[in-house]
Amino acid sequence: MTDPFYLTAILGCGLMLKIAGFAVRDELVLRILVATGICCDVLFYALRPEPILQSVLANLSLVTVNVILILLILIERTTWRMSAEDRALLRHFPTLTPGQFRRIARIMERETVGRDTPLALEGKPVENLMLVFSDRIEISKQGRSFPIGGPAFVGEIAFLTGNPSSADVRLPEGGTVIRLPIEPLKAMMARKPALNNAMVALFGQELARKVADSVPMDRASQTRSVVGQGPTHDTIPAIDPESQAGTS
Repeated sequence: MTDPFYLTAILGCGLMLKIAGFAVRDELVLRILVATGICCDVLFYALRPEPILQSVLANLSLVTVNVILILLILIERTTWRMSAEDRALLRHFPTLTPGQFRRIARIMERETVGRDTPLALEGKPVENLMLVFSDRIEISKQGRSFPIGGPAFVGEIAFLTGNPSSADVRLPEGGTVIRLPIEPLKAMMARKPALNNAMVALFGQELARKVADSVPMDRASQTRSVVGQGPTHDTIPAIDPESQAGTS
């Protein structure tokens, strides 16, 4: 292996791997290719007739940094060590990575509420973004009421605009509510642009679904069950994977 031809081939292979890494857009693939290319550099300096220890150690440190980053990326993208309940809840945040979901999960509050519980009052400030698990959510605005089927987000328009609630929202049959305090969530999104983009995309999907389900109103109350091919339960572990958005 100390033959100059093999050493040159190893060095060239490492160079090609690093070039290929910088040519791809996926960060995980980039890190893997670059780390492998640097390993070739380590072999080149270590297998020379007169090994260059300083270069070996320097390149090994670069490999270590890339391996650590690879592990962090894998943790960000996988549901490893996530509870079954959190995995079920993650399905309702389809634009977020598991790592992003873990961050917002730190400020989540879960609550089981009784019949006719008000979640928002028209003209009043909204303090929480809510994901509601209930078969029926009652929306009342300017004297008119109509039902929306859950699971559903409540308060995302107030979250985006900073305005008070535009309608009364109640749960005629009770249900489970996941609350995300608005101010801490906004602060977290301000620090993490990728999380901000993911949440805005989630709200976009939610609002698009609401528009699609808003006419006729009687269809909106049944949409979640139709999409999920069955009734929606108000306990998080039993959430149908096909039911991935909410309403407010």
